[in-house]
Amino acid sequence: MKKKVVLLVCLLISAGLGGGFCEVSIATKAINRSNILSADIPDPAADLSSLVLTLQDLPPGFTEMPSDYVASLRNKLSQRPEFKAASIFAYQKIDSKLLELQLLIGFTFQLSDPTLQAAFDQGIGGGIFAKAFTQGLNDDKELQFTPPATLTLQDKIGEVSAGWRSQGKVENIPMNVDLALFRRGQIGVVMTTIYLDGTKPTITISEAGRKFDSRMMELKPDLTQPQ
Repeated sequence: MKKKVVLLVCLLISAGLGGGFCEVSIATKAINRSNILSADIPDPAADLSSLVLTLQDLPPGFTEMPSDYVASLRNKLSQRPEFKAASIFAYQKIDSKLLELQLLIGFTFQLSDPTLQAAFDQGIGGGIFAKAFTQGLNDDKELQFTPPATLTLQDKIGEVSAGWRSQGKVENIPMNVDLALFRRGQIGVVMTTIYLDGTKPTITISEAGRKFDSRMMELKPDLTQPQ
């Protein structure tokens, strides 16, 4: 089951890159840039590499995912210049005896350009990213996930935010995939958690999102001002 879970994560990220980010990139090109003022010229990219959730932020039992996997993930998330991951974190909680399984993955993007902020917001609000994300999953015949349904985020997260849930099976094991996408100021965030259907996740996507949103405001107050 563990191998299939890792496969699922890889497919999720591939779907995000090949589908979700592609659609957001199209939205970027469609936005009229003529109204952008010279004052809106983006600042140089800041170093956000340390902007992550840590194990101390999570309930007991989580461990870091293998470093080689995280490195591979970072490489994949750096291939689109307009939405290049600035930071990434990936944790897992797997206990076969207790039938507990949860993965939590998140990454950030610096969106200094107002055009990118608008495109990211469109991708969030219109469900463009979530739908393309799920479609990417269903390109694999072994993985058939339902279209994303709106998931209410229990806490106020970011300036703009949306939650989505898709359900499917991996080797006939029912699983849920929850997505939280939000932006605060110049920082965009994509977070996903994968866990067994019928079980309560150790930490919900809302709880993880709220903690990360607070960390962003604490560590990067200059980049999280309302835009």
